[in-house]
Amino acid sequence: MGFNNDSLRPGWGCGAILLVLVGAVLGTALTLAAFYAGFPTAPPDAGDPFDYQAPELPEPDGDRVLPEYQNTAVVQAAQAVTPAVVGVSNRQQLYDWFRGASELREVGTGSGVIIHDKGLIVTNYHVIHQAAEVAVIFSDGTEEQAEIVGADPATDLAVLRVEHPGLKAAPFGDSGLLQVGELAIAIGNPLGLAFQQSVTLGVISATERYIEASEYRFAFIQTDAAINPGNSGGALVNLKGEVVGINTAKINLPGFEGMGFAIPSNMAKNIVAELVEYGRVIRPWIGVEIQEVTPQTAESLGLPQVYGVLVARVVPNSPASRGGLREGDIIIQLGEAPVEGFDSLRHALFQYKPGDVVEVKVLREEEELSLPVTLEEMPQG
Repeated sequence: MGFNNDSLRPGWGCGAILLVLVGAVLGTALTLAAFYAGFPTAPPDAGDPFDYQAPELPEPDGDRVLPEYQNTAVVQAAQAVTPAVVGVSNRQQLYDWFRGASELREVGTGSGVIIHDKGLIVTNYHVIHQAAEVAVIFSDGTEEQAEIVGADPATDLAVLRVEHPGLKAAPFGDSGLLQVGELAIAIGNPLGLAFQQSVTLGVISATERYIEASEYRFAFIQTDAAINPGNSGGALVNLKGEVVGINTAKINLPGFEGMGFAIPSNMAKNIVAELVEYGRVIRPWIGVEIQEVTPQTAESLGLPQVYGVLVARVVPNSPASRGGLREGDIIIQLGEAPVEGFDSLRHALFQYKPGDVVEVKVLREEEELSLPVTLEEMPQG
């Protein structure tokens, strides 16, 4: 399942306006396209992907000291993180009809952020999607071929590994502390590597802007800091010089300006840790197809109010089928979490891991039942 930026849509109330979100930052010409508690431990050879030392500010040239008007929090934050922002080149085998042979060509570029001095870099999945070769370009112009450690199309995140001496990682901050109106800095490579490590300034416009990608729905940071094609995978930075988001998308419609989106750092840290350890994100699976309970459904079923989700189908040989769920059941609670609709069910489910036993409370023919279900890993593909 790919991350298709064309399928993104903001979850803004009644949805009167359909906004087509274009992958921000598309640094590529490709068709592009939960949260877990706890951080898995990375394998011994890689180390903790976020076990880094905060980068020091670069020394001033010679005896030059920045004057007070330049020695601001914005300048200091940009100087701290910019060295950790790299270019990412997606190269694919393309057939040359004139030469009658295939050759490796660059089809798009994006950005990445160094997260570990041993060469781990986070970027967007759509930046490296379908690549035959991925190269990382550093600020001094040097280039290294990268290994794809893991990728998660649902959240548009990927982790690369390179061998390169002297890397300094960017410190990651707590995106949960962000405030609307707080200043934010976007760093990346708009319009290709000729504009590498460009810095733009704006504010945090919203801290939880819900966007759907395929059947998943995640909370993104909205900012008006300019995010342009090529910024995909770059850093959204606070004034402490901490990465608080990974830039991923923007609204690209006439009349709309200053609406970019970033994956929150707290979400990115969880996803990256799993990609480093497993090469993929392991999500729990219950094995049902569901529908929202509409007022008409509630009336036909005799429900006192519109709540829960209707089980439209139980997948054969799934955790749900083994746990006793049936078509027509209304799921009203998962574990200790009430289920008011599709979003709350998914959020509650993502608090568990495969192998966990969770009590699923359902309404069946006006009778309330509690069914123990052993969760499994979501099937791949």
